[in-house]
Amino acid sequence: MNRILSAGAGLALACFLTAGPGFAEDKPLIWKPIRNSETSYSVKLGLKLPTRLETEAGISMGVDTSTSGTPVDTPIKFWSNFTAEKIQTPAYQLNRGVGVDLDGNTGSAGITMNYYEKEIATPTIDIERRSSYGLRYDGTSGEWRGLDASQSVRLLHSPSRTALVGRASGSNGFRTVGAGVSVEKRLGRYMTVSGALDRTSDAPDPVTSVNARYSFRW
Repeated sequence: MNRILSAGAGLALACFLTAGPGFAEDKPLIWKPIRNSETSYSVKLGLKLPTRLETEAGISMGVDTSTSGTPVDTPIKFWSNFTAEKIQTPAYQLNRGVGVDLDGNTGSAGITMNYYEKEIATPTIDIERRSSYGLRYDGTSGEWRGLDASQSVRLLHSPSRTALVGRASGSNGFRTVGAGVSVEKRLGRYMTVSGALDRTSDAPDPVTSVNARYSFRW
């Protein structure tokens, strides 16, 4: 564990020490603060390597607090991604990639294959499709768990910056399946507000939620 934390601290320090004027154009430094909720905050640090596979690697550190502001958890995760296929034209975009995550607190890990496709259907409507397939390693039991899969389609109305999203998922070898819909509204450059309705096979009732997300990257 100490080796993992030392490696994470070293990577974070390297990110700050290597930041300079040239990075504003090439953007090899990843620095992304995120407010997950009223009581959860995190920051994603990393480096993008100038290779054909567009490899990225780094560390995500966060803090979860109680409603009174007392820290209750300090999640830490090491991550890396690389691009297997990439196509980009003015009207079409395709990305296939592989990601690896390691939980610094529990030793759990995951390998994920991701697919993303975006096309301009009309002058005002964009269509985005995402799919993900992953295997999880449980650090507590020392075993690989079942396959997780998810699919989503997002219709974006560009002039109003409003999106309708439909999604479906299966986890733990499809022992649990779920589906949901949501509406998203972009406010300004960094804020997104969303409302969602989701239902899973292991819950008696659907779940509704309203969220606000603020993030930026430089």
